[in-house]
Amino acid sequence: MKKLLNNWDKKLRTDFSFWDLGLLKAYGMIPGLFLGAFFSEFIMKYFWLILAVFCVLAIRYSYLLFIKK
Repeated sequence: MKKLLNNWDKKLRTDFSFWDLGLLKAYGMIPGLFLGAFFSEFIMKYFWLILAVFCVLAIRYSYLLFIKK
């Protein structure tokens, strides 16, 4: 487990830019928005937009972590 975390730490430091790290925080926040405000009318009004942003960021970070060398 420690080897895996060290590998991810190395990848984050070498392959991710300042903006990638900032967007990673937003990516982590999006599921929290859905869980914390599931019945909120404001969030549900923009459900598809937020879901699209989540999917795009998931694809980007999956690429950066697992494919890019």
